[in-house]
Amino acid sequence: MAIEALILALDGVIFETEEIHLAACNAALGECGLTQRWTLAQYRDAARMHGASRALSALFPALPAARARALQEAAERHVRLQLQARPAARHPGCAALMDEALAHGCKLAIVTDMPAHAASAMLQHAFGNDVNNTFAVVISGARFADAGDNGPHHLAMRTLGAEAEHCAAIDAAVPGLSAAQRAGIWTMAATPYERDVARISGADLWCPRLQELRDLIGKRAGKESGRFVSFSTLRSLKHGQLAQRPVLRRPLRWQASA
Repeated sequence: MAIEALILALDGVIFETEEIHLAACNAALGECGLTQRWTLAQYRDAARMHGASRALSALFPALPAARARALQEAAERHVRLQLQARPAARHPGCAALMDEALAHGCKLAIVTDMPAHAASAMLQHAFGNDVNNTFAVVISGARFADAGDNGPHHLAMRTLGAEAEHCAAIDAAVPGLSAAQRAGIWTMAATPYERDVARISGADLWCPRLQELRDLIGKRAGKESGRFVSFSTLRSLKHGQLAQRPVLRRPLRWQASA
């Protein structure tokens, strides 16, 4: 089945932002008087569950509401400072995917929970004046918990004029994947450090395992095998899996790491 619109996340998909968010989280923890500092592994656990821009919300249940708000605001401010000091690098595999998708007439959209000011800074630095020519719609500050037809992916589809069955979404965290699935969109989890696809269950595909699937459908592996997926392969996989699964989607389930 054709993919008319490809909906992408920023963190961990279009951009490689782990170091930026980890530094911002630890700076925010220090600013707010908390002694805890995260390792990369701890940040990844929180980001998978809550999203990169909301990773510190993993600590919110143990904090008063006012302190939790201050911690989130500090993290967002430090992300802006980090981006000013070292702009985020684009993921080369996703860049190639985007170029191929555009060449096939597919529309590109962004849905991210990153605040608008940070998202705009990243996109302007990476794409310059080509932002509007590259992306048909950009939705930042997304609230993935929104239900019904008011969610960010529904808004993206309405803006694009695309039906869910003709869309695909790629995200690296549970909130975005879950929201896309609730909207009826076929999803791919892009988490290069995961070792077991069951740790992010519910998505239709998991990016690091795609090389095995390419071989099964006769696709030739490239030098970046296992790192990302081509648009042609994505279309083939989507068509094959939709033909074998019911329309009704199960909710995304999270299995915590041991």
